Amino acid sequence: MDKKEIKYFGIIFWVHLILVLFAYLSPFLFNWKIMVVAIIFLFIQYSLVGGCILNKIQFNNTKDVTFLYPYLKMLGLNLDPYKFKIFIRYHLPFILLLIAIIWQILLNKAPLLF
Repeated sequence: MDKKEIKYFGIIFWVHLILVLFAYLSPFLFNWKIMVVAIIFLFIQYSLVGGCILNKIQFNNTKDVTFLYPYLKMLGLNLDPYKFKIFIRYHLPFILLLIAIIWQILLNKAPLLF
């Protein structure tokens, strides 16, 4: 069986990068209630696919690699892949939600888009 060639900077990379940037900016772009729904869908995706569908397409892997890990490794950062995956998949969504709640409710700032 031939091993699939990984395209580190193909179309999937750019789509994934745009989605990740929107996710990281989401506390300022989207209402926190929309973010709750998005997090639920994210966890449903993880349950059904075993990880991120775009990682599966790009890296032929959904369980061990997060989108950013290979690129950070290329830059010379020596991160524990398991700890990084746990942080990105399970801690970061709630950190972003907490930032949104603080920004939108406590500081009374409206989201820029929805």
